Amino acid sequence: MGVLDGKVVIVTGASRGLGEALAIGYGTAGAHVVLSARTTSDLERVAEACRDAGAASATVVPADVADEAAVQALVDATVAQHGRLDCFVANAGTSFAMLTDKRYRELTTWDAAIAEQILRVNVVGMLSCIKAAIPAMESGGSFIAIGSETGRALRPGSGIYAVSKTAVDALATMAARESAEAGIRVNVLSPGGMVDTQLFGPDGMPDFLKQMHPPLPADVIVPAAVWLASDESAGVTGQFFSGKSFNESGASAGEPAR
Repeated sequence: MGVLDGKVVIVTGASRGLGEALAIGYGTAGAHVVLSARTTSDLERVAEACRDAGAASATVVPADVADEAAVQALVDATVAQHGRLDCFVANAGTSFAMLTDKRYRELTTWDAAIAEQILRVNVVGMLSCIKAAIPAMESGGSFIAIGSETGRALRPGSGIYAVSKTAVDALATMAARESAEAGIRVNVLSPGGMVDTQLFGPDGMPDFLKQMHPPLPADVIVPAAVWLASDESAGVTGQFFSGKSFNESGASAGEPAR
């Protein structure tokens, strides 16, 4: 028996990287997983991996989180197929090669169009996921927003990406407070150091940064993600968790989202 047997879990941005690791982790725990991203062929590959890992079922529903109607259709299709939604993992996001382009090392030189794109996906897209998913859940539901420590540290050079992740914290905090009476929990989960190569451009993380901050594998986030989707985390809401810290300290690693 898996800890998520009978649970229905949606994962956005599930076609690769962190989303793929999350989806397979939920499959291993026995959940019905609904995978969403923009590329159907990649989603089908991940769905097969989920089934091989033990998922009760794995369904593909392509959607772009920047399209509010598409996010609503994703939730509607899930409820129509499974009759319920227990957990929504808002993982889809975007970044920019900030460290490989000098224009994006200071806010005063950012292009407005690129800033708008990042905010559209990471902030408005998160809002669309909250609006669609939480009303579809019953008491005991769990909404997991994938965040980042960059939104808390706000170091020079982290740019609009960090600003967008600060907004994710704020959205999750408000959603947690608004949903508490309905018994639906909302938390933020960060890998805690996993490298998204998009953040650094096509050549990946520069060597000098690898020496300072060795990258972590995508599946570092899985134990915390499964726990937050399970009944074991009932009552835990409005918290920020780092996957790395969770693996070291357990549930006590949580702190207020904002």
